[in-house]
Order: sequence, then structure tokens, then C-alpha cells
Amino acid sequence: MSESEKKERQEFLVRFSKSSSIAAFRKLSSKVLKKSRCAFLDAGFRPVKYGGECNHLRLGKYLASFKSGPLKEYMIFKCSCNKICLSFPIIQGSSVYGHVLFIHLNREPKKAAIDAVRICMDLALKEFQKERELTKLYETIRPRAIALSTIHTIHRLLSSTLNMDELIERIARLTLQVMRSRYCSIMLLDESKKYLIPKAVINLDREISKTDPQCKKIKIGFRMEGKVAKTGNALISRNSICVPLVEEDIMGVISTRDKTNGAAFDKFEFEILVTLAEQAVIAVKNAQMYEEQEKMAYGSIKTLAALLDSKSPNTFTHSDQFVKIVLAIAEEMRLSREDIVNLHYSALLPDTGKFSVPDEILKKPGSLSGKEFEVIKKQHLESLKIIEHLGFLKPAIPIIRHHHEQYDGTGYPDGLKGKEIPVGARVMSVADAFEAMISARPYKGKKISIPQAIKEIVKNKGTQFDPEVVDAFIAVTKKADFMDISRIST
Repeated sequence: MSESEKKERQEFLVRFSKSSSIAAFRKLSSKVLKKSRCAFLDAGFRPVKYGGECNHLRLGKYLASFKSGPLKEYMIFKCSCNKICLSFPIIQGSSVYGHVLFIHLNREPKKAAIDAVRICMDLALKEFQKERELTKLYETIRPRAIALSTIHTIHRLLSSTLNMDELIERIARLTLQVMRSRYCSIMLLDESKKYLIPKAVINLDREISKTDPQCKKIKIGFRMEGKVAKTGNALISRNSICVPLVEEDIMGVISTRDKTNGAAFDKFEFEILVTLAEQAVIAVKNAQMYEEQEKMAYGSIKTLAALLDSKSPNTFTHSDQFVKIVLAIAEEMRLSREDIVNLHYSALLPDTGKFSVPDEILKKPGSLSGKEFEVIKKQHLESLKIIEHLGFLKPAIPIIRHHHEQYDGTGYPDGLKGKEIPVGARVMSVADAFEAMISARPYKGKKISIPQAIKEIVKNKGTQFDPEVVDAFIAVTKKADFMDISRIST
């Protein structure tokens, strides 16, 4: 018999002796044999589980003769303390896996009692076999079920965010959860394809800072991650797994290590990580495509803004600082990623309607007449025709249209009130008024100081401006970097 077979039988016997079916067998046999105690021996007659059942039991000569003789259905003998014992083999197929031993019987058992115990043992073996089959079935199905669940979860991640940093961190945390591990890192190749750049590194045992050695780039071919990125072949060891992220070419790696229960990774967990990596590639690729589309969109807006500014600088568009203030308010209000993107588009290009407003109105010093103001309001709506054919700006149009509305309903073009006004437009309204007050404009007098402008914003809270937006704006003004982002170009 090979060592692997011996080990397999030993494991079988140990698990059998501890199984739930044996608990029932002990109770039944104890009733049949009148309060006997039960122990297990392996095929070599070595104790599997004694506990304190018979510390001075000496089976030497009895077991030696039992082992050297022909295989018997059972054997009755006396131990060294002159008490009756019963033993019979545990047989699987044609092989003896071990022996069950009943010690210190009150009297020698009759054949009917022995047969009853034998039947109970056979039933316990069959029950244990069913348990093993169910366990094997579970172990086979579990990784597939987790894989399907992982695919579903990744799809939910795809729909929840297209921001690359958020997406990769979520995939890393999902990996920790699915793999029940303590560490995960996701690395992507740089443009030169020579280095892996860490995009997410999570260690449950300690916080990982950006200056941590684990966040340093890795040259291709070095360490486990670098080797996987170079060859495209996944690697697995007792405590770690590293799998390549492959679309057409290798784009990075995902690695995890140190299971929370200290156990070794197995082939099923390896398959799960491979499945997760395949879905992660789709998610990362979509996020990359979205980032490219965003860059193209921003480029288009800036081109249009540059054309407008060529007629009259800073008349049709706002400053970069204004855009930063708008985004800072949005972040403070914890608006969704989608709302912030649309608000960003709107902030870059809000007043395209002024393009068709005569210069004598745009550059007129002092206040506008009622007729002139009507021209401004009319052209504001006409402005939307310039951008309505740009599909990516469609969600931003309501913000651009309504950023001149006032919270109390006295604004234009539609006289919307309170929460009827899109949240992005309410944010733009506060930032627009702030910029106008601290900047030089032909239609008003001298600009005022930043503290005065902030005071004016607070004064109009609940009338011209949304109180929630004003509170977020005030919180932004109290931050250390506010003075830098509020330096408005005049």
C-alpha cells in the first residue's frame, strides 16, 4: 500500500470516528452491549481516538495474534485488566480501513448482540458515505455558485460606477470577501509595458499608505506579480494566488494572499479568482473607455469655450477657479459621480446664449434696462440650440437652462422654486453669484472682497439660494485651500 493510500485511509477513519453518524452508533451500541465504551484503531492497530477511556489498556499480544491470523468478522478477548473487549474490522470494499473496539463489557456478548452492533456499524458507514458525497458535491458546486455570484456582483459594480479608482478598489474589496483573504492588490501595466503600477492595495491587518513599499511599482519579471505579468501564467502557492488580467494583451494582475482562517488556497479558489479576473477585465476596460470619452467630451467643451472666448474673453465662460468652486461644493454635498460629471460640463460652458447678445448690451456699464434684460433672457434659451446636438451634454442642459433660477421662484427662465430647480443648477447659482461679486463686470460697480461676498451669499440664503447649497459653500470656504481656488481671474 502506498503512503498516499495509507494517508487517505487514516483521514477516512479519523473523520468517520468524529462524524455525526458515529454519535448515534455509540448510543445504540451502548444500549445493546450494556454501557460499553467505544474506541477506534487504524489498519495497523494503532489507536485513533482513546481519550481517557482505558489508559492502561494493553492490546499487544491480542492484536498481534489478531493481525497475523486470518481476517475475522469479530474477536472477543480480555484486556490486561482482565475485562472483556470486543473488536471487529471496519471494511470498505475489500479493504480493512481500521477496527472498532468495545472495551470493558459487563459480560461476554451473545452472537445476536454482536450482529446487531455490526448492522449498526454498517448503517453508520453508509450514513457517513452519504455525508462525504454531499460534502464533495458541496465542494464542487460552491466555487461555481461563488463564481456566478461574483459575475453578478461585478455586473452590479459596472452599473454603480465607471470611475476607475472607485471601481478598482471595489473589485479589490470584493476579492477579499469572495476569497476570504487578508490582502489583495490590483496592478495595471504602465504605457511602456515595463512596470506594474499599483491601483489598489488593501491589507486588513494594517492601513496601507501611498508611500508604503507595497504601493511601489514593480518591474516586469520580478516578484510573483511581475512574473505573472511577463508570462501571462497564473501562479498559486499555499498562501497566495496571482492571476493575469488579460484582454487581447496582458493589462495587469490581481493577487491575493493570507486566508483569514490560515488555511491553504485550493484549486477551487484558484478557479474563482480566475473567473473574477475575467469579469474585472471587462469592468476595467469599460471604465477606461469611459475615461477616454470623458477626455474627448472635455476637449470638445473647451474647444467650444475657446471659440466663445475669442469674441470676448471671460464673458461667455467662467474661470477655472469657478469650476473648482462648483466641484468643491458638489463634493461637500456628496452628490453622485454622475451629477458631478454633468455639473462639471455645465460649469465649463454655462452662458453660451451671450454669444448672440449685442456687444453694446454685454459691455454696457451699469444696470441693464428691462428691454435689454429681456434680450438676455431670450438669448439664454436660444443658447441651448448650440449644444443640444451634443449627445454627451444632454444631461447637463437642465443645469445650464436653470442656473439663473432663484430658490424663492423669482428667477428665470421658468420661475422654478425650491427643489424644482435641478440640484446642479442650485450649486451653479451660488458659485456664479460669488464669482460675479468678487470679479470685475461691466454691468456693475467695483468688485467686493471675498468676506463681503460670503456675507452676501449667507444673507440671501433661502431666498435667492438653496440653504443646503449655501451651507456646503460655507463649509468649502473654511477649508485651507479655499483662498487658492477662489483667486478669480478678472
